[in-house]
Amino acid sequence: DFTQDFLQLYSLSEDEPGMLHWAMLDFQTPVYCPLDSLIIGSRLDTDTTATKSTSSSDASSCRLAFSGRLVERVVDPKKDLARIRLYTPKERRGVISRLGDPFRRTCDGKVVRYEVFGSDLFKAETNMKPFVGMKILTERGGELGEIKSSFGTSGKFRVYFPTGTEAKEGEALILSFKRYAHDPTKTMHQDSTMTLPKELVGTRIESNNKSSKKQSSKKGAAGPIVKKGKIEKLKGDLMESGTAAPKYPLAIVSGFFTPEINIRERVGTRVYIPSTKEEGKISGPFGKAGKCKVTFEKGVSAAINAKAEMHLSSSSTTSSSE
Repeated sequence: DFTQDFLQLYSLSEDEPGMLHWAMLDFQTPVYCPLDSLIIGSRLDTDTTATKSTSSSDASSCRLAFSGRLVERVVDPKKDLARIRLYTPKERRGVISRLGDPFRRTCDGKVVRYEVFGSDLFKAETNMKPFVGMKILTERGGELGEIKSSFGTSGKFRVYFPTGTEAKEGEALILSFKRYAHDPTKTMHQDSTMTLPKELVGTRIESNNKSSKKQSSKKGAAGPIVKKGKIEKLKGDLMESGTAAPKYPLAIVSGFFTPEINIRERVGTRVYIPSTKEEGKISGPFGKAGKCKVTFEKGVSAAINAKAEMHLSSSSTTSSSE
């Protein structure tokens, strides 16, 4: 059955003699073997000339290594073997770096979190789109959740648990998946049986600190929001600046956006360089890792790795803010 998944084994365990295994036999010379033929393999390292001096265990040992029926022929090894869905189980481990708001679950009264934020599972430059929707487990309790989005620009991510989780900060998150032996793309696959459980509702627990913050925010108007990044590269022809420091018309800045954000929607946003007090505007994306191009009308003389600030109004924040 070429639609079925088969676990790839490199050795057989004698502790599970009753399990059904499949094997591929590679004959060094042509052998006549019609389908449904009985194949018997013998142990070549067993001494069959047992004598009285031979120990009883050696004399009674079985020479049969395996037996089975021939179910399929391999005509073209490259093509036919690629059809067999051999897989190896894999896992990646991260940690819970932050907990979402607490809820009191209605069915049992336990305090749970429906959202947690994880880290140490992906690199900062990882494109999170292929991982959104993948299932993830807590190490303690084995609660099943789903990756919903990235969180910030440092490789963190947001996980949703429909039944809530009692996991704490610092505890492990486990991403289990399969990798198929003949898949040239090395894509991560998960079992279709890993389905999210039915949602268990709860009531949000309001803390005193949050209430006071909400009241104070209502009293005063929200100020501008500043997102920080750094200059990765300086590009373009040198400009005549009249100063000793060279100036460039364009800078590549990282840290403002996550890879899935549409940077074109932020074209024209003001960018400020604190070290040189120079201002520019976002002119477009650069690559696929969340970097952007910033144009400086009067040039920029800041060094590479210099800090940059993107100034946003409170109404124009994006989901990339952490």
